[in-house]
Amino acid sequence: MSAAPVGQWSGALLAVVWLAELGAIVTRQPLLSSLATVGLAAFVLLAVLRASRHIRVLFLLVSSASVAIALTLADAGALLRGFERAQIFGAFLPSVLLLRATAEESPRIARLREGIGRLSPTQARNWVLYGAHGLGAVLNVGAMAILAPVVTRDASDDERAQLAGAAARGVGTAVMWSPFFVSMAFISQLVPAAPLWQTMLAGAGAALLALLASHLLFARDLGATAFAGSIRQLGALLLPTGIMVGTVVAATLVFGVSGLQAVALMLPLLCLAYLATRGGAAIRATAQRTLQSFGRLADELLIVTGATVLGVVIGSAPRVADLAAGMTPTLISGAPLLAALVVVLVGLGQVGLHPMIGASIVVPIIASGAFGIDPVVLVASAVFSWGLSAAISIFTLPVAVAATTFGVPVRQLYTAATARFAVLMIGAGVLYFALLNTWLGGRG
Repeated sequence: MSAAPVGQWSGALLAVVWLAELGAIVTRQPLLSSLATVGLAAFVLLAVLRASRHIRVLFLLVSSASVAIALTLADAGALLRGFERAQIFGAFLPSVLLLRATAEESPRIARLREGIGRLSPTQARNWVLYGAHGLGAVLNVGAMAILAPVVTRDASDDERAQLAGAAARGVGTAVMWSPFFVSMAFISQLVPAAPLWQTMLAGAGAALLALLASHLLFARDLGATAFAGSIRQLGALLLPTGIMVGTVVAATLVFGVSGLQAVALMLPLLCLAYLATRGGAAIRATAQRTLQSFGRLADELLIVTGATVLGVVIGSAPRVADLAAGMTPTLISGAPLLAALVVVLVGLGQVGLHPMIGASIVVPIIASGAFGIDPVVLVASAVFSWGLSAAISIFTLPVAVAATTFGVPVRQLYTAATARFAVLMIGAGVLYFALLNTWLGGRG
């Protein structure tokens, strides 16, 4: 079977999963949930055929580990429970892809591309950093495709590499707080006791530290006037981003749904409301781009499904609670445990192990015991580690996409300055979360 038909079948299957899962959230009908389960299973099988080699091998290893653990514990049902929990990502990711396609119809994007030619190289890097952060908070790595053509027209090879690094850091810092990334959704699923709005606020504080560190290391010579001039063009993003983030947070508070469900439900409604003002041509173009993006989705949904199943299998095992109890507090807890969590998750990302995999193993264990870590801090610190890894590791999607869209070899994005940024942020992040944990009382 050729790649094109497989992609088309995959796109159609994901559309079915999306609509069925959204319907199940609203109506609580078991039949719709079962339809989403079957559709997602078929999609995963096709995704294994289409995924990149690295993700395919990682998925098979993670799945094998999940099966082995479940069989050892005589709890094969944990596999099904994990897969059922992963179903929501079959609605979350398509809703994000719909948002990306809808944004391309907005005249605000065209205005974003204007007025950049007069910026200095340092201002251009700063513009890319904050543009990738602001756009990336909503469009994820798709933001880079909007920013790159604007600033790379006359840029040298070295300038393109620096711009690509700024874009990766911008998206990575957005990962730390935005509810539109898989990171926040996935970690929140592992620790339901942490309210979305609180974890977003905690993550925003960490993201602010990361933006400050990036300024100190990469744009220290940029004065206040030049700084303001470089980001003035991003003002058009404030209103739509505020509306979307506010709507998602409000949905979690008013309707009592999870952050993941709120994103999956509210984004399509907002997109449809906006497209209705743009006319039929915009609706048709957006629908076409969305379905095409469904057909290309494989790596992301494959790895999130495998990691979710592994996390549920580990978290549901009775021995996990016993292990957590046995470790507390004689081995490690509180601030030292936070430091270990951040270092391990960021470190694993540097050798190609997706942060989702490491988080699915360690976060359920920490959440199951009295380790003196507040649930909000646990989620926010894990998401922070994910975002930092995404900003610097050549194995992550933001760095890979930055290299591609800015036209530089990916190896050029890991520099001594990048390493200094990572070390600085690990130290600053651990200190920040330790202080926040103390302030919140470290309820574990």
